Amino acid sequence: MIENRIKALPDTLINQIAAGEVIESPASVVKELMENAVDAGATRMRIEIENGGASLIRVIDNGCGMNPADAALAITRHATSKISSIEDLQSIRTMGFRGEALPSIASVSRFTIETRPPDSDIGTRIVVDGKPLEAEPCACPTGTAVTVRDLFYNVPARLKFLKGERSLKAAVRSLVVKTALAFPHLQLTFRSGPRGESVYPSCDRLIDRAAMMLGKGVIGHLYEFSGERDGVRVSGVLGDPDLARPDPSRIFILVNARPITDLVIRRAVLQAYSVLIPSGRYPVVVVGIEIDPAEVDVNVHPRKTEVRFRRQRDIAGVVFGAIQDTVTKTPWIRVSPGGDDVPPSTIADVDHWSQSSGPAWNPGARDVHAGADNPGSGNLELFGRPVHDGRVVFADLKYVGQVANTVLVCEGHDSLILIDQHAAHERVNYDRLWRDLEAGAVAREPLMFPEVIHLSPGEVSLLEPAREELLKMGFDIETYSGDSVAIRTAPAILNGRSAARAVRDCLSALMSDEAELDGGARLRKVVSTVACHASVTAGDQLSGEEVRALLRSMDGIDLAAYCPHGRQSVVVYSMGTVLRWFGR
Repeated sequence: MIENRIKALPDTLINQIAAGEVIESPASVVKELMENAVDAGATRMRIEIENGGASLIRVIDNGCGMNPADAALAITRHATSKISSIEDLQSIRTMGFRGEALPSIASVSRFTIETRPPDSDIGTRIVVDGKPLEAEPCACPTGTAVTVRDLFYNVPARLKFLKGERSLKAAVRSLVVKTALAFPHLQLTFRSGPRGESVYPSCDRLIDRAAMMLGKGVIGHLYEFSGERDGVRVSGVLGDPDLARPDPSRIFILVNARPITDLVIRRAVLQAYSVLIPSGRYPVVVVGIEIDPAEVDVNVHPRKTEVRFRRQRDIAGVVFGAIQDTVTKTPWIRVSPGGDDVPPSTIADVDHWSQSSGPAWNPGARDVHAGADNPGSGNLELFGRPVHDGRVVFADLKYVGQVANTVLVCEGHDSLILIDQHAAHERVNYDRLWRDLEAGAVAREPLMFPEVIHLSPGEVSLLEPAREELLKMGFDIETYSGDSVAIRTAPAILNGRSAARAVRDCLSALMSDEAELDGGARLRKVVSTVACHASVTAGDQLSGEEVRALLRSMDGIDLAAYCPHGRQSVVVYSMGTVLRWFGR
């Protein structure tokens, strides 16, 4: 008789396999236990860890607790009070729902749970050390306390790959921060060793909780935002650009209070800041999204850190609009306070910048950003004339001269102002082209002799998707022969400059991050590239009248302090700083 090769796995092994999906580190354990506490209606929660959580994890809450029967069921697989049908699974309203967390944790640790509901005088204790022991009565407060010792003691391979204590502790603290931001009403206590205890009282407002959790540096530099459209409500807080970091760890996305990661939502946040944040840096933002649970599937990732939206573009568009609206109404101005080592400040006139920053939110794009400024007052004396709502009057500057035929030197009231002539002119041309595009009236001119260029295979693959954007900008391009194309018309703003070079550079700009771009983003790339080609360059000698015309034109646009690629075009030194350089 042939022996069967397929066998049912024992429960202990099944639980450890499940633990491999759900529990990968102490932070995973803390996450699951904190979610259970939230679902239990806790208003107070205490998290304790030792050795980064590898030796000890304890989460204590004052939630609804469990009776002996429920406590015994809670440590068996797929036993839960949170869903009971397929319909429930399609509209999750709780943080947890699979009934896998407790049995998975218990299978890879020395596990103890103590719990008591408010209508009982006696609690229940269950210990799991290899296998569950019988539930026994115990004295304990209302709520639940879960103690996890020696995580992965019986899974040596997993234990071997745990990170060091510092990394483990940082990961747990990050989860505490996310939970605190998601649930400001919670009072949280976090202890990570004999002397590492932090207490975070409950808050009525997210902005107060964010200031509490994100460090003293954000206090006074956070702004509330909100927006609502088509059943999607967005609210949160954003930090001024000067708080930008080299990683996205301070962009918090909460969907129905569930912390998640989502690249499309993150991209919408970055675009909303436009050029105020440099490329490669990320703002401090807490985004809360409230949506019908039926509109989002949270059952797509073992650790529930990713979700799938039915209307992702619409949701990200609401996020973009809400943040952009606040950014455009907030003046980000800073004048260098002085000191030998203080870098020059930037001037960001952000009022209504959205009019010149490109089309509405575009989920495929990652804007190139620049410079960062602290918020200033609405009436700040900078150039001998008040600056209202972050607006600067460049025409009032006294033009002093040109350095290296590249930098324009100007004098304001108690200020020295340096302007990169190419970057400033590029922003002016970008604004002009964008307004012409919106009006459907980009001026173009036929070329007396069509310019023929040979395209590389990469450029050929980009030409067809970008042909519509190039045509809107005034480039009429026809196939000439093989991989060659002929340019018959070009934007009039080029004024005789090489159309072939401009087209090639447009394709090159698109090729640099082709995977992230859709139609709207391609259009911005094309407009900014053409604006660059149409502008004066470093080394061009300008007359006084040309400089004054440029300054006047800078007053008619938004974000004149940044070129369309995000490079800073204006820097300001207070005269006090300049005089101190000379010991005065």
